[in-house]
Amino acid sequence: MIGEGIVNDDMKAKYSIEEWDEAHPRWHEFVACLEMVAPEQAPFVFGEHFRAYQSYVFVALQANKVVGFIRFAVQPIGPEAQCPVLYLNGVQLTEAKIHAFAVREDARGQGIGTELQRQTIQRAKVLRCTQVASYSSYGSDVNHHIKLSLGFAAQPEVHGDNHQGVYFIMPLQNFAP
Repeated sequence: MIGEGIVNDDMKAKYSIEEWDEAHPRWHEFVACLEMVAPEQAPFVFGEHFRAYQSYVFVALQANKVVGFIRFAVQPIGPEAQCPVLYLNGVQLTEAKIHAFAVREDARGQGIGTELQRQTIQRAKVLRCTQVASYSSYGSDVNHHIKLSLGFAAQPEVHGDNHQGVYFIMPLQNFAP
């Protein structure tokens, strides 16, 4: 177990955050939650491009049921944007790139999504990432609220297909001399 918290003082609803990988005996429950809550994110979890780097999955459990998740990969900064790898003082810079994040509708508003993001930030620090990065489409107001309230910076952008979204960055380490 990674973290645990009481999320609603009135109901005393509890949840826990655990790190799982594909060898976890309940992995299929994460996959079922992903397919139910955010099926459009499945290619970002199972696609070959996203398997090129070490990835991590945190699941949120409530009453022993998977109610949310976050998946990120540690990747060099630059190549995803078709740019060279970014270096500083000869050190390759990496980021924890969030590729999938969702909480079941019936478990929202209890701090679970915020805690999943916090756990990602903490793990990224341990992994010596320079930043946490995430992209979210416009209309994902709750996700935007979580990220902004945690201190992420936001950069609106339009993709080539005229798809509007926001790129979020959370700096983690200061490499200045």
